Amino acid sequence: MKTEEKRKLQELGGSLYLSVPSQWTGRFGLKKGSELLISMEESGEIMIFPEKEDEKTEKTAAFEYDRFFFRNLIRNYLFGTDLIRIKKSKPFTESERKEIASKVNNLLNLEIIEEDSKTITIQNLKSDIPIKKMISRMHFLTKGMMEDLARGSKDEEVLKSIIDRDRLVGKLYLAVIMQQRALLTSKWSKELSFVEILDLRLLIQKIEQIGDEIKSIAAKTLRGEKKRISEDGLQFLASRYEDAFNAYIRQDAGCAKRFWDTERSDRKRLSADEDLVRVYDNIKDISDLVI
Repeated sequence: MKTEEKRKLQELGGSLYLSVPSQWTGRFGLKKGSELLISMEESGEIMIFPEKEDEKTEKTAAFEYDRFFFRNLIRNYLFGTDLIRIKKSKPFTESERKEIASKVNNLLNLEIIEEDSKTITIQNLKSDIPIKKMISRMHFLTKGMMEDLARGSKDEEVLKSIIDRDRLVGKLYLAVIMQQRALLTSKWSKELSFVEILDLRLLIQKIEQIGDEIKSIAAKTLRGEKKRISEDGLQFLASRYEDAFNAYIRQDAGCAKRFWDTERSDRKRLSADEDLVRVYDNIKDISDLVI
């Protein structure tokens, strides 16, 4: 729970000092001589972090196999559970084992490490990849899907590869959420501020939705439901997507403003294809995240 209080600066030997709450020092076991990390933000805020690592304790969970098992698996994955055991009162059938393996493969860094007749043990290997690097990977994947769709909309293998790549986008999306939850539930975060975590959550949601829309167009084309795809429209979207993503990463308000200025003409350019308009809406939403 957040608490606030006013404290006065004290002067000692010509320097200004601020005492910190005893409740805070007690929580982290701090004493005279303990080292602190002080971070100064451009906005003028100062954040203080105790230079002490959390104790590493392995989190485990176990649940029964039923029709809701994937929901339980996702929940434990997102909360960073290290070891997950799926149990069954009777021996697993071969089809049940294949179903569990398929679901595990949909999640980044999960591996089945042990099996017996009634228990399947899954290890969360977790990732040391920084959150922002995973988000950049999501962006490049989805932009590549868009560009490949523009160039190879009549090539069945290209369309299938686009659908396959969206699975990796989904894996990265959930992996980022898992890391964000870990940061939000830890005692402190040096990597990202609370506001940055919330903004990045909105960003990855839009990137994941762009991937879903491109996958949907590829699937419709494979099934013969979509006869024509505008190569020019997709190339235009790929360019606007790059602009929106870079505007967010650089917090470039000028670039974001250009989206607002050209929105009407952009929509008119894409109006013949509702699928492309939906992709554009998500791209525009990314530019709107720039403050």
